[in-house]
Amino acid sequence: MSYLREVYLRVLRGAVVLCLGGILAIVFLNVVLRYVFNSGIFLTEGVAGLLFVWMTFAGALLVLYDGGHIGVDALVRRVPVTVQRGLFVIAHAVMLYVTYQMLIGSWHQMIINLKVISPGTRLPMALLYAAGVFFAALSGVFLLHQVCLLLTGRLPKSALVPGISEEESDAKRHVGTLSGEGRQ
Repeated sequence: MSYLREVYLRVLRGAVVLCLGGILAIVFLNVVLRYVFNSGIFLTEGVAGLLFVWMTFAGALLVLYDGGHIGVDALVRRVPVTVQRGLFVIAHAVMLYVTYQMLIGSWHQMIINLKVISPGTRLPMALLYAAGVFFAALSGVFLLHQVCLLLTGRLPKSALVPGISEEESDAKRHVGTLSGEGRQ
């Protein structure tokens, strides 16, 4: 399973790099054509925008998997591990609800726009909304997996509070136990 996860993350990182490289190449080529040859590629702006949307959603998935999203953990760091687990489930339930809403909304927009052709890319507008479906589906699976790991006791303690290592978590619990605080 770890091997598949690494391959999956490499593919996502590669997609982000390809999208960014594609945007850079298309825009650079268009600038050169405009200023040197007084012409340009009509599809440049639309394709760059489409690549940017896909790059953003793929990058958001990578940030979600790495636990690098913005979070306020001032409260979570100060409560016992059992409360941290409860807060983890509540936070993931909220994220799953939002992800579900995004999946439904993006899916409906994708279906509606299947036959609508973008003037900027000459491609179906559904490709734009497919990025939302892609993100919502994959992030929903990840969030459900995280909750299942927590409920089965296989989620590392460091995953409860992003940015805290296993050693810090164990040291905090040990110090709390010695001083009479943080009984779990």
